[in-house]
Amino acid sequence: MYLCYVDDSGDPARGVTFSALLIAEVSWAGVLEKWLVARRDIQRQFGVDTKRELHASELFKGRGRYSDTSDGEPGFGSAQRAATGRIALTALARHPELVVVTIAMSERSKPKAYGEFITWLDRWAEQEDTYVLVFYDGQQGLEHPGITPTPEHRQELWESAVRDSAPYREVHRALPISSRRIIEDIIMQDSRYSQLIQAADLIAYGAYQRHVQDHPEIWGRDKKPVAAAILAYMKLRQHWLPGSENGIFWLG
Repeated sequence: MYLCYVDDSGDPARGVTFSALLIAEVSWAGVLEKWLVARRDIQRQFGVDTKRELHASELFKGRGRYSDTSDGEPGFGSAQRAATGRIALTALARHPELVVVTIAMSERSKPKAYGEFITWLDRWAEQEDTYVLVFYDGQQGLEHPGITPTPEHRQELWESAVRDSAPYREVHRALPISSRRIIEDIIMQDSRYSQLIQAADLIAYGAYQRHVQDHPEIWGRDKKPVAAAILAYMKLRQHWLPGSENGIFWLG
């Protein structure tokens, strides 16, 4: 069985991509350890707390505060942010037992596009004679770290999480029960609390930027690809599936 950590990227006006970090269950601890070693390295070099969420667009576009010291942020500029992405994905790439794949399409409805992605993933699992449990970046009904919600707000958070995930649950439940390889409903994991969803976010952003670079006719010739995100993503090249274009399958 594989654990599949998923995040999306793209342009709402042109299409969407879904990137998956696929980890065999026996390799899960080893992959997570590689990532955590990188997080500790990033903390030593740049003062970024290991619990601070690495959010790809924020990181590579110079947004957000990452240093855990009051005087450290001025030293965490574009070069340090680019290095953070490379360190994280280089460490991940050192584990031999993982698969990285991105499914891209022009469908602009995210739930419909997710259905196409899950159909593709189900077929892949059948070919590999395995099963997949999917974790997707999304609300879990949790407040921001460090904040204790009131009972009323906690209920609102939970109801919002259940409501927002409904279209994605329906995608899973539409799969034929007798033959499906995607087991269980979708499991939403808030990236603020999940290190491997953060890894999927870096992968998704980098894969999208690579596709923007290679296919301006799809994503728009006015877009400037984020080179630092692409360089970080390229560290995973040995984990891409055969037949893909730089790890990406375009469904059209």
